[in-house]
Amino acid sequence: MKRSSLTLEAVKNIKQVGSIFASSSFLAKKITKEIDFSKQIHVLELGAGTGAITKEILNRMSANSVLYSYENNENFIGSLKDLNDKRLIIKGECVSTLDSLEDNYFDIVISSLPLANLTNEFKNKIYKDIRSKLKESGTYLQYQYSLMDYKDIEKLFSNCKLDFCLFNLPPAFIYKVKMLNEPLTLQV
Repeated sequence: MKRSSLTLEAVKNIKQVGSIFASSSFLAKKITKEIDFSKQIHVLELGAGTGAITKEILNRMSANSVLYSYENNENFIGSLKDLNDKRLIIKGECVSTLDSLEDNYFDIVISSLPLANLTNEFKNKIYKDIRSKLKESGTYLQYQYSLMDYKDIEKLFSNCKLDFCLFNLPPAFIYKVKMLNEPLTLQV
């Protein structure tokens, strides 16, 4: 997708898209450095957008790994389909349908969802779904443009660390959660 098309789409749907700029290659590399690509993995990507992070994952993951990418914007789905990779399963639907996926299946969940634009009720559902879909030793990676939701994630997932990517427009915070096989009971 051309940069001008992304900007136009973002202006029309800023609450859904979250930014008028695509994620940078620097952000994609910084997020994916947390992933062990030397083995077969199952990755769940929430809010794939134009596929900047999707491409980095596909470039690095093994031939027998699988990437499920959720994106409900039709224009962005076209960009994902253009990647034409058999390891990529595009879910052109809202993340509220995560219930249909197998529990304890994913090694990694990477979310680009604009949490600041979501209701607390919807965020709670997303957090619970993420927890149920991750393997006990899984990793949840979330990037945002502010720290607004970091405290909530820190409360809900005890092993949470923070990173920062300056070379992205806007600069991005990366929340890194390593699952410790604990129940998710709190709400934001």
